[in-house]
Amino acid sequence: MNVLIIYAHPNPKSFNAAILKEVERGLQEAGHTYTVIDLYKDNFDPVLVYNDKIRRSDLKNDPATAHYRELVRQADHLIFMYPVWWYGVPAILKGFFDRVFVSGFAYRYDGMVPKGLLKGKSAWVVYTIDSPGWYVRLVRRSAEWTVIRDAVLRFCGIRKVKRFMFAGVKRSSPKRRQKWLEYLYHQVRYGGFTGGEFQRNVRRGKPIDM
Repeated sequence: MNVLIIYAHPNPKSFNAAILKEVERGLQEAGHTYTVIDLYKDNFDPVLVYNDKIRRSDLKNDPATAHYRELVRQADHLIFMYPVWWYGVPAILKGFFDRVFVSGFAYRYDGMVPKGLLKGKSAWVVYTIDSPGWYVRLVRRSAEWTVIRDAVLRFCGIRKVKRFMFAGVKRSSPKRRQKWLEYLYHQVRYGGFTGGEFQRNVRRGKPIDM
């Protein structure tokens, strides 16, 4: 498969960076073709601009984001990788959605009905969060997950969406983090993105919170 990783963390020594490394290792060993968009390394500008001269309908042809749109277009599978801040994605990733997943490229409206244009792709959402898993699910109702799954990815036509949530990271032990990394590596290397071990081990929408 052709896999596109959209990575959003500013610290190259973070746990997210370790996650990225293990995912890349699994992809390489499984023989997948992949590309990494490191938004911070790219100095991606998250600010959406449209005005009297630049219409929102023109954004699908914006030359500044053409490269990113082409990478998304070519990908069979997308992996979004980031920390949850303020129960949402980092601003730089939010800006990526604002500027790249635009009308005419990622979706369009047929009258009043939205139609996703990224059909046929699948996605994993891999994120870290300092809150414990029980708090995320019971108190916050997994708000950080439902927004990205439903209001962004499925809205744009990506129906097969799975998450890996690593919760309670701030208080987690090195042993626990290593266990997370090994699990994710094995899912990439041996589970694949459809069928097999991945489907058996992960119910639709169930987070990985070991």
